[in-house]
Amino acid sequence: MGQLQGCTIGFWRNPNNLSNWVPTPYNPTDLFNDVFGRVASVPSRTLFQSVRLLGGGNPPNTNNLIRQAVAALLNASHPDINYPLTPEEVIEEFQTAWDGDQAARVAQGERFESFNRLGCPLRPSN
Repeated sequence: MGQLQGCTIGFWRNPNNLSNWVPTPYNPTDLFNDVFGRVASVPSRTLFQSVRLLGGGNPPNTNNLIRQAVAALLNASHPDINYPLTPEEVIEEFQTAWDGDQAARVAQGERFESFNRLGCPLRPSN
């Protein structure tokens, strides 16, 4: 199966890397709430806007879960990335965390982030 991989939110939110979204079934203009099946964001917020949210902090806020989930979904659905989760698992894990409490949301954001930092095999677009 090979070494597990994942590209960071910094990679996916870079406007110069939008061509790397093409092999996935997701478009930057898809609505976050429609893709993830939860009202977790402003209704008109796109996947691209979601991955560009400010997050982190101490303690991390729920924006981190939203933006890390987008990166996780793109990683999981890209044919050239050996991600540890399937797209269906990413969505299911997001939904479970979102339906939980703040601690569950923070923990899931950190889990996605750890996978999204496994190393990116894709080259930045220019």
